[in-house]
Amino acid sequence: MGSHTDSPQCREIFDRSVRRAYSGDSRGSGCSSRWSRNRTGHRRRDDPRADSRASACFRRARRNCFAVVLVTCFFTSGSRGEDPVHLSAYYYPWYDSDGRHWDEGIASPEGPLLGQYSSRSKETVSRHIEMSKGLGIDTWICSWWGKESWEDVTLRSTILPVLMPTEGEKEKLSFCILYESAGILGLDPEKGIEFDSETTEKFVSDLVFIANRYFSHPSYRKIEGKPVVYLYLSRTFSGDYANAIRRAREAVGILGFSLYLVGDEVYWGEPDRDRMATLNAVTAYNMHGPKLYANLDDYSGFIEDCDKVYARFQSVAKQIGIGFIPGIMPGFDATGTRNGASYYVIPRKLSAHGEITFREAMEQMASHHLDPELNTLALTSFNEWHEGTQVEPSKSEGAD
Repeated sequence: MGSHTDSPQCREIFDRSVRRAYSGDSRGSGCSSRWSRNRTGHRRRDDPRADSRASACFRRARRNCFAVVLVTCFFTSGSRGEDPVHLSAYYYPWYDSDGRHWDEGIASPEGPLLGQYSSRSKETVSRHIEMSKGLGIDTWICSWWGKESWEDVTLRSTILPVLMPTEGEKEKLSFCILYESAGILGLDPEKGIEFDSETTEKFVSDLVFIANRYFSHPSYRKIEGKPVVYLYLSRTFSGDYANAIRRAREAVGILGFSLYLVGDEVYWGEPDRDRMATLNAVTAYNMHGPKLYANLDDYSGFIEDCDKVYARFQSVAKQIGIGFIPGIMPGFDATGTRNGASYYVIPRKLSAHGEITFREAMEQMASHHLDPELNTLALTSFNEWHEGTQVEPSKSEGAD
């Protein structure tokens, strides 16, 4: 997810989605503040949404953030004595040292420990792997913006070679694709992501491309032997999306793969059973949304309400026989982007007067909704710095 906070259209979509949520329309928001592209591939602002020093960085980060201690124990020891929880984290391969994406603003005053890095630096990717392992992350859910996009080229030319295990080496880290539906297919304020004949052809073609270029990599994440693809903002799908998904499954099946599609469905409002039934599992990318949660001194009520939403969606998922992957995040802060002030901040402390972190509270809540078949959580995010959801260590966390 990129930063989508900078446009009046985004604000309109966001406000309308929250109103829908409280009137029973489950399409939800298209926007928490992510970048999009138009169909020509250009970015636009109309889509709502290592070594000893590295070791010191992890120690410092854990001292400064109790939630990191929790996540390390939780994801290596397992929950309730069971197998360790699999932690997937959204990963954004869109940065360059010439200012690409960095110039769009971040909330963190000090920025990442590695500075304004390039996602096309193999050294940076190697450091990110080390950091991710230190944080208990098992899989990167990699943001993908279309054929030959910056992110696509970066993944294939830089990240996949680094993730390739050498002979006799265990898997460094697994990865899968986050299909940026809104940016690739277009999102209408009224209709959402509408699947007509053109959109359907684009979607099917993209999934075939992903299958051909990514699925055979030995580190590609699979569930039940099926390569995993996350669909951003699937909750806004309208039109003949069921036919598009069916055709994509058939086309990828001809190549010898069976898709495992995880939809971004879980949000304020009621579950859409028909749309969920076209997927293999559902998740929540980001629960930031209703204005009633703005500027609170204590976000315990927000966590409690998320718990109710998760329970509702998980119940429907179980009824129709699909998986449930709870989403967690450390907070939200898009104030560094041009229109970021339009979006309230979710602080990293649960309460202004307490020590527990927002992330810790989300993890505790999400642990009650773990799907026993998947035992997986999705973390937003490793390095989405525009929205302040990153867990990648900052310069202050890496200080000695």
